[in-house]
Amino acid sequence: MTPAHLYDGASAVRHEVAVAADGAGLRLSIPGEWEEQVPLAELALAERSRAGLTLVRPAVQGWRLRLAAPVPPEIDRLFPRRHGYGGWIDRIGLWWAVAACGAISAGVLAFGYFAPTLLAPLVPPSVERAYGAVLVGNFGGKYCSSPAGDAALRKLTAELDPHPEDLNVRVVDVPVVNAAALPAGNIMIFDKLFETVQGPDELAGILAHEIAHVRHRHITAALLREFGVGVFTTALGGTTAGRVDGFVSLSFTRRAEADADQGAIAMLKRADISPAPTAAFFRRLGGLEGKAGRFEPALAYLSSHPLSSAREKKFEGAAIKGASYRPALTPREWADLRAICSSRPRSGD
Repeated sequence: MTPAHLYDGASAVRHEVAVAADGAGLRLSIPGEWEEQVPLAELALAERSRAGLTLVRPAVQGWRLRLAAPVPPEIDRLFPRRHGYGGWIDRIGLWWAVAACGAISAGVLAFGYFAPTLLAPLVPPSVERAYGAVLVGNFGGKYCSSPAGDAALRKLTAELDPHPEDLNVRVVDVPVVNAAALPAGNIMIFDKLFETVQGPDELAGILAHEIAHVRHRHITAALLREFGVGVFTTALGGTTAGRVDGFVSLSFTRRAEADADQGAIAMLKRADISPAPTAAFFRRLGGLEGKAGRFEPALAYLSSHPLSSAREKKFEGAAIKGASYRPALTPREWADLRAICSSRPRSGD
């Protein structure tokens, strides 16, 4: 049996499962608890890289199975390697593709472990924008918009960052408590997050953290670390199935998370917004770890943003006692932003 990570599509919680090739498919199990036989015909290869395999189940939205390298031969041969360049070459041009892949590959070999951080600034903006556009397009018609809600979100973004024109912050109707930074300045706030935060100041801290990831190019570095150089080649050729929910669980290094927290605190200070509510948000979610049931949507934030008492204390300690902070949004603006998805049919809870 081979260990793997399973996202079953029913929730954003990652499950540790055992996988084995069994007849005409795969047998997945949690020893002593659960077992399922998945026919090969229901599976599709979403990604093959040095890190391993990522499989999806097209009939089950959000279902994703990740097997780390080395993948056992009896499983690996069930999913033949693809051949050909794919349509991405036509979209961004052959020489851009050769230059990007050549530069990134040479850097990875030369700089080893630290290569992702060093190479991220070298990825051509056009490649990053093209990849970001593909990922953003995967959200389809799930974007939420209203005149008042959009205005409140623009105001909050502008308070936190002096160059909001470089950012594309959107709310999406997805039943997950999370926010995620994508390539090229795209930031997604999942509507379910509004049910967990207790005010605009908490949301400001979360959004500031994601903006800091964007400004430090952490997303590109994490992509290179998680998926390898092939992320900017195969994915643009149409193998983005499973990538969107992969971003929700994309892991940053401890240093990147610390830098993003520090950047968020600096943004809150500049905007005169208290960091204490963000610490309270971390404290509440920390109390949910290990719980399931109705808390599962909130645990999605823990899956992609590991909490620690040090992170909570960092935000708590940054709050100046006795200071007169201003609210991130007015009560009316906060109500408008929370209701931004109310005019569209719900995608499900």
